[in-house]
Amino acid sequence: MKHITIILFTLLAITSCKQTQQIADAIATPTAKTVFERTFENDSLFQLYEQQYIEAKHNKLYIETPSLIHSKTNVSKLNILAYTVNLEQGERLKITSDIHTDSLQLVMDVYAYKSDSLISTKPEASNVIASNTLEYNVPTNGLYKIVILPYAARSSNFSITLNTAPTLAFPVSGKDNTAIQSFWGATRSGGKRSHEGIDIFAKRGTPVIVATAGYITNTGNRGLGGKQVWLRDGIFGASLYYAHLDSIAVSRGHKVHVGDTLGFVGNTGNAKTTSPHLHFGIYTSNGAINPLPFVKLTEDVEYTETDFSEFNEAETRLQKNELRISPNVKAEKITDLNIKTPVELLGKSQRWYHIRVNDSLEGFMHESLIQN
Repeated sequence: MKHITIILFTLLAITSCKQTQQIADAIATPTAKTVFERTFENDSLFQLYEQQYIEAKHNKLYIETPSLIHSKTNVSKLNILAYTVNLEQGERLKITSDIHTDSLQLVMDVYAYKSDSLISTKPEASNVIASNTLEYNVPTNGLYKIVILPYAARSSNFSITLNTAPTLAFPVSGKDNTAIQSFWGATRSGGKRSHEGIDIFAKRGTPVIVATAGYITNTGNRGLGGKQVWLRDGIFGASLYYAHLDSIAVSRGHKVHVGDTLGFVGNTGNAKTTSPHLHFGIYTSNGAINPLPFVKLTEDVEYTETDFSEFNEAETRLQKNELRISPNVKAEKITDLNIKTPVELLGKSQRWYHIRVNDSLEGFMHESLIQN
């Protein structure tokens, strides 16, 4: 009777723990990584996973955005994809996949470099369970590490896109990147100062619009900026500066929304001798910052199909086969592999394979150097 009681209490405790976890997950949706790490049945397997994850996180591989990466799962081992990317403040990193979580759950994490070699311990952003997408507003210029881990009970082909998008709306109605003709840092006043913004050229009277919701903190006609509007992004956010307006359509204290008209393109202030344009600037508590990444329009890379099933086994083709840190012929070379060296294909970006050699060495190799 005593043994039966112990078993019943044990089962009750396990059931209670599961129910508690389910309730907690319903209140605060866990990350995909958190849920994946619960699946390990013993410490030794978990330690092996941690080791492989850390090794991937600290690899030397670099990739540009936008990029499309094809990959596949491997039920016998973890295929962890990890790439360093260079991002700018004001961009929104977007990681998406063409495969639904019903077929394959992906773990997506973004880490920040603290120095050239030191990467943050905790991720800056992670995808949640039942989602194969992740968006991250970049707070500072620098290098970031993206780590992507698929886990499934069967083999699956999948693709991932890495894109960036602006976090603010383009501030001149009907215009795009081609209208920007003067950029951050350009010399002004014979070299006495530098340009603290970008100039967007358009016909006089073209509507100038709200790039982010906020409040109008100041308007007026004064100084170098002529007719100008200052917009505060939230209470403690950045201040957006719109200058050289032909006329102003808002007043101080007004709450405005994205797409509202602030005024109209002109050439007032010190722009009287130039064509009508909007000077657009962003100021934080630390001073002016480059506004271009905040508004520069980008195009999403489109998915294309690649079937990895025919490449279960592959090897190098030539006498000397260059392994590089990035899918680019000009990228730093890691090493040369001899002919018929067995390689494992982890992914593909354009015409470059992400390969692994001897279960440890990783890099990119052009498809012309690989055969199956």
